[in-house]
Amino acid sequence: MSSFDGSASWAEVAASGPPQSEEEEEANRIYKMLTNNRHANPVDEVIPTESSVGSLVDVDSGVPAPSEFSEQGVEAGARARIELERDAQDAESVAIEEEAIAHEQGEKAKKDKKQGVEHFGNPVVAINAISVAGALVLLVIGAFKKRQAGALTWKLVGFWTAGLAAFGTADYFVSSYLFKKYPPKGK
Repeated sequence: MSSFDGSASWAEVAASGPPQSEEEEEANRIYKMLTNNRHANPVDEVIPTESSVGSLVDVDSGVPAPSEFSEQGVEAGARARIELERDAQDAESVAIEEEAIAHEQGEKAKKDKKQGVEHFGNPVVAINAISVAGALVLLVIGAFKKRQAGALTWKLVGFWTAGLAAFGTADYFVSSYLFKKYPPKGK
């Protein structure tokens, strides 16, 4: 019997494997014992009666439907058609609204992009970006070298963090002063 010729079932292939250890057998026995009586409670059977269908409630209005509701098929169909038309009009107005919002957001994105390019033309912003990027590159290179040498400690990381905070604070005040001296073009 070969497991590749299609004549053996999965159960036969699994049973032909190595025997379970005592630990696996014990775990399997405990699992079976715990899961044997774990079935859902039986569901009571629903027995339809005349009273159970006699008081149908209209879900739209909350009013009980009359017992001769099958005679009102034409009225219900007309009501359904009106509701479908109303839903179509609502969907159309929502689509128009969404298109207007998307257009507005696109215009705002173009304006923001243009402002960003204008601000980067300001020498204060350019120098600020270059100095921050340079400080971060130096910090990363220094940390990498200290890590390779085995000298990177939490105390050193704390000092560098304090230095970075001091640099950020100084950068903020210097940039604020320079923005007053060299305001952006849009202002």
